[in-house]
Amino acid sequence: MRKFLLGAVTLTLLAVSCKKDKDFTTATVVDSGDVTADGCGWLLRMDDGKLEKPEYVPSAFQHHNMKVKVKFHSSGVLDTCRSLPPYDFYERVIIDDIKKNID
Repeated sequence: MRKFLLGAVTLTLLAVSCKKDKDFTTATVVDSGDVTADGCGWLLRMDDGKLEKPEYVPSAFQHHNMKVKVKFHSSGVLDTCRSLPPYDFYERVIIDDIKKNID
């Protein structure tokens, strides 16, 4: 009976944790360099390789190659990086929630 109860509790916790992260996307935080020196600042590299430019990255997550789970939405603004061609264009996104990816 004790093993059954322990198994049921474990399965319940797994189900709750999976449901809690369902709206999050996994990404990697990338330091592309200082914006005053032709960098783009902090970017998010999605699992499909696409780069997004957040309006703001909390300081706790400003670490190059940090794996995160992020929930964000588009700002509707296209941003450029670099002062000379070739320009890099990124959609600006607003981070709604972010946390370390410990999976």
